[in-house]
Amino acid sequence: MRRWIIAGVLAAVLSPSLAPANAASLPAPNSAGARQLISPDETLKPLDFPAVGRQQVSGVIDGYRHPAYLAPIAQGQTLTVTLTSPSANAYFNLHNATDASGQALFNGNTGERTARVTAPAAMNVVICPFQPRASARRKEHIPFRLTVERR
Repeated sequence: MRRWIIAGVLAAVLSPSLAPANAASLPAPNSAGARQLISPDETLKPLDFPAVGRQQVSGVIDGYRHPAYLAPIAQGQTLTVTLTSPSANAYFNLHNATDASGQALFNGNTGERTARVTAPAAMNVVICPFQPRASARRKEHIPFRLTVERR
């Protein structure tokens, strides 16, 4: 009898199908969907960090040219993105890579420097730093840093 109990406990511990239901399972990066949302002046860079964790990336908004970042999040996870820059002309938007309408999940034109998005379903979020058209036309170079966190 004892052997059966031990065998059952070992099977439960070793079986991946019995993992907790709330374990974060990130969706595969949707680069194709993200590329439909960005302009030819943007360079897509997938972020690679643990399912629960944070990553900092730095870059430069150079006129209309700038990087865009792709961050997958699991259902129920919250993605927090914070922008720091010495310029008041640095902004960012968040988009769902599968929403071809291009509607922003977060619109940085409001001047907010931190965005929080909780995923109703697994999704890929595209993070697009930018500057206003007037300074982009002057080809201003604006350094920035993004802190991206999944919980």
